[in-house]
Amino acid sequence: MEVNPLELSEILRNKIALYEHLGIEVLTMGPHEVRFRVALEKNYNHKGTAFGGSLYATGVMAAYAMVLTGLHERKINTENIVISKGEIEYLRPVDTDFEIICRFPSIEEENAFYDELKDKGRVKAKLESQIVGLGPGRSLKASLIGTFVVRC
Repeated sequence: MEVNPLELSEILRNKIALYEHLGIEVLTMGPHEVRFRVALEKNYNHKGTAFGGSLYATGVMAAYAMVLTGLHERKINTENIVISKGEIEYLRPVDTDFEIICRFPSIEEENAFYDELKDKGRVKAKLESQIVGLGPGRSLKASLIGTFVVRC
C-alpha cells in the first residue's frame, strides 16, 4: 500500500505528539528516501539558531517515517520502530529553515533490511539523517546516525 505525504503526516501526527509542534512539511517520502522541510521559527533557541534537540528529533522522525513507509509498501504489518542509539554531530549553526534528508545508502541495503525483518521478525540497522540549511550557501549543518530496531 502506498502512503502519500498527507497520510504520512497524519500517521506521524497521531503516533508522535511532538511532530505537530516542530513545523515539519513533508516534501517527499518513500521507502528509499524521506525529505522534510522544517521551519526555524518553530525550533529556534536563545541564539536564534535551531535548537539541538529539534535537530535530533526531526532527524529521528525522518528515519522513522522512511522505515514506516517501507513497511507499508511491503505490506509488513508492524509499526514497532524504535531508535536504540543515536549520535548527532553538529557541524555548523542552523540559522535558516532546514531540510532533513534520510535515505538508505543503497537499494541492496534497503532490501537486506526488510528481508532480515521478514526472515527473523526483527532487524537492527544504522540509518543516517542529514540536516541541510536552506539559505544561501546551502550546506550540511548536522548529521544524525541512529541505530533503529524494528520488530514484527
